[in-house]
Amino acid sequence: MSPSRSPRTGAAGPSAVERVYAHVADGIITGAVGASSLLTEGDVAQTLGTSRTPVREAFLALEAHGLLKLFPKKGAVVTALDDVETMELLQVRIMFETTAVSLHSARRDADHAVDGDLAALILVQEEAARTGDPLTFARADHQFHARVVDEAHNRVIDEFYTRLGPRLERLLHRVANRDPGSLQRYVTEHRALADYLSAGDAPGYEAELRRHVRHGFQGPLDS
Repeated sequence: MSPSRSPRTGAAGPSAVERVYAHVADGIITGAVGASSLLTEGDVAQTLGTSRTPVREAFLALEAHGLLKLFPKKGAVVTALDDVETMELLQVRIMFETTAVSLHSARRDADHAVDGDLAALILVQEEAARTGDPLTFARADHQFHARVVDEAHNRVIDEFYTRLGPRLERLLHRVANRDPGSLQRYVTEHRALADYLSAGDAPGYEAELRRHVRHGFQGPLDS
């Protein structure tokens, strides 16, 4: 497994590395494991009933995704999510998405399979908002925006954006916990974004996207 990518689940089910990664990532994204918490290979291995080797590999992937900072022979510290990083993450989201939408809109033979994919993810978000499941909502939110970014048809962009996924999920989960009532508004805004993409209206999409991200963070996103 390359530490630059999330562990993948195979046909036989999740590996030990994948189980460790999911366990630790879920704890960090939901805030159950707070910023600056110290995690050790031994403690995590004991909790999950595994050896230290898969924990070590999972820690490397979690560091690559910005959730952990490793300290040799000491352990791993959970990274903090401050206002500066929040603003930078959202700026990157705007940059990649608007590029992807512009390319998609200019493509004469554009594949409109994206429309159905986004509609399906919006349904997942609606159900998560209805049942009060912020983790599922956060993951579907990232998948929605990542699916739009896919329309750039650029593997380098896709790989880079994939690495940002856990941090973006943690950001949205924080917003959802702070204001659970906002989730339905996000669903409505995602529908508007999907409509702009389907219509090939890149300027309209960008304007709506900037309004959308400002609802999660009040700060300068135009720099």
